[in-house]
Amino acid sequence: MSDLHELIPLYALGVLDDAEAAVVERAVAADPKLAAELASYRETAHALLAVVPEVAPAEEVKTRLLASVGGGRFERFAARVAQVFDVTVDRARELLGLVDRAASWDAPIPGIGLVHFQGGPACATADCGFVRIEPGCTFPWHTHRGEEVSIILAGTLRNFDGRLLHPGDELVQAAGTQHELTVAGDEAVIFVARAFDGIEVSTKP
Repeated sequence: MSDLHELIPLYALGVLDDAEAAVVERAVAADPKLAAELASYRETAHALLAVVPEVAPAEEVKTRLLASVGGGRFERFAARVAQVFDVTVDRARELLGLVDRAASWDAPIPGIGLVHFQGGPACATADCGFVRIEPGCTFPWHTHRGEEVSIILAGTLRNFDGRLLHPGDELVQAAGTQHELTVAGDEAVIFVARAFDGIEVSTKP
């Protein structure tokens, strides 16, 4: 058992377990000097807490935390992302949480954002990541070196062939196919893609 003089300041802060707290309470009740010591520590603790500002967590942190425990805005896609990228559902939730983390995004082309991540063992040779296309922008013409599977998470995407894809739709491109992707509407498009052997951006014929 720790010395009472060590326990009293901890009691004032409310961090003792029930057994140690009971020891302090009995001692303080029996000794006025210890009671005065506890009162002094409580005043100090109160003064310290009064000058420490309460800091609310950033909205981004809250959003990512919710995503990691299954409460994110893309939760309905967690199982599919886990399957396509050969990861656990918990890992898929963590990955989906990256979408709402501003620092995760690179912007190699104006209006286009990318987040790269590592897929599971079955995706070892694939480029895996999130793509965001802002309204009025187009993901440039490119050739698929291998099969690519994309899942639309937000917004409406127009494929080169005119097909519109909405959240929940999948776009599968075979090796050797070419196309470009355009946002249809005023909402940014976000999709997650698994591209084996990557893509090659080229000039549109």
